[in-house]
Amino acid sequence: MAEPTSRTEARQKAADIKKKQSESLAGLPPNTLHISLYIRSDPPLPNDFHWAFYLHKGTRSTPGGTKYHARGIGGRWIAGHETTTGIFTENFLCVIIQIAMIPPSAHERVDEIMRSYDESLNSIPGITCRLWILTVLRKLVDEGFVNCDIGGLEKDCFEFGNQHSATASVNEQPRPVVKSRVSS
Repeated sequence: MAEPTSRTEARQKAADIKKKQSESLAGLPPNTLHISLYIRSDPPLPNDFHWAFYLHKGTRSTPGGTKYHARGIGGRWIAGHETTTGIFTENFLCVIIQIAMIPPSAHERVDEIMRSYDESLNSIPGITCRLWILTVLRKLVDEGFVNCDIGGLEKDCFEFGNQHSATASVNEQPRPVVKSRVSS
């Protein structure tokens, strides 16, 4: 018995999306640091995103990297750092913003900086995922891994997030990757 056309079309669409997501991951330059933004509501609200860092270490043959973020759970904040090969498949992903090149020799130090507040997240006044990003970003700038004006980068991220939030809410794939206009 032949499969209904709508089911076949749905499977083909899913396969096409998966292929586009894989191509996007493989197309990221190796050793790049990104800020990834995720929408929090549908319809999306302006300037309302979950923020994370993504250090892409991969190559075409071994794609992937590490996602670093802070999450509010039960009135407290916890660190959430995980190796991933599926950054583009994550729910509610809005945009990935490239902010720096990180040479492989610096990956270990950058990882240490990303984890430096893990035990003290809840002592950071007014902690949010965005504030955690900005706090860690200050260390990355101070140590020369990222070159930017932090306020300018925050504004840049909000602009990119707001620009792409409508397509994120309808799950248009693949999600965009952009380069920050204020970091080098």
